[in-house]
Amino acid sequence: MTIYVDVLLAVNLYINYFLIRGAAVLMRREISSRRCLIAAGAGAVLALVILLPELPFWLSAIIKAASAAVIVLIAFGKSKLPQLIINLLCFLVISFVYAGLMLALWLFFAPFGMYYRNGTAYFDIPLTAVALFTAAGYVIVRFLRYISDRRSIGAITFEVKIIAAQEVVLKGIADTGNALCDPFSGKAVIICEADKIAAIVPDGIKHYLNGSTENIDGIRLVPCRTISGETLLPVFFAQGITIGGKPVEAAVGVCSKPIGTDCIFDPKLISL
Repeated sequence: MTIYVDVLLAVNLYINYFLIRGAAVLMRREISSRRCLIAAGAGAVLALVILLPELPFWLSAIIKAASAAVIVLIAFGKSKLPQLIINLLCFLVISFVYAGLMLALWLFFAPFGMYYRNGTAYFDIPLTAVALFTAAGYVIVRFLRYISDRRSIGAITFEVKIIAAQEVVLKGIADTGNALCDPFSGKAVIICEADKIAAIVPDGIKHYLNGSTENIDGIRLVPCRTISGETLLPVFFAQGITIGGKPVEAAVGVCSKPIGTDCIFDPKLISL
């Protein structure tokens, strides 16, 4: 078969983009379109391995794992080793499922216009067909993630520990409606009732919530939209936070109004 490099790069760019998006959905992570596109581009370039002679399975697997690590680092950025491993495993699961389906399709049906070698599939078929099948797979992953969230998260309470001047232990609920992020650090914001974390709230935030203008210079305010309108939520960063015993990186938002529980957080912070 004649392999056209432009088709190879274009198809793999598209497929990698949705594989990355699928991994992000699986982990409840938000990534920018720019990072996702750059990572997908790197993966497309690495797909040129199909042009090499047939490689031993073990060598092909090592190359694919290294390629996946590069893609994950670009897409999700640097992180602590445990989170990096989780990111890599989730992307590999999505990629291996896709690669397995492509291999099975090639072995059992050998469709005209498809070539599989060194763990990479080449399609000499209309891009619209590839687009439809890949997008359909992505929609299915999002749907399964949505169903899983609806069934398992809503009624579960998690133990949330926040360590600052001292340690406070809260009851928290994962809320899919809380997608609040600190615009400077990009970290998710755990929204807490002020009374529940009064022992660790910085003085500047206490003054701000009490309507005082003293000693409030330098406090960080994040725009927040609620059912009653828009407001500015004061946030701070603790020395450490765990949810269900798992360390997470997040900002702490202080809400002066009742929210129905001690705190609420974005489900993406929960360990898989």
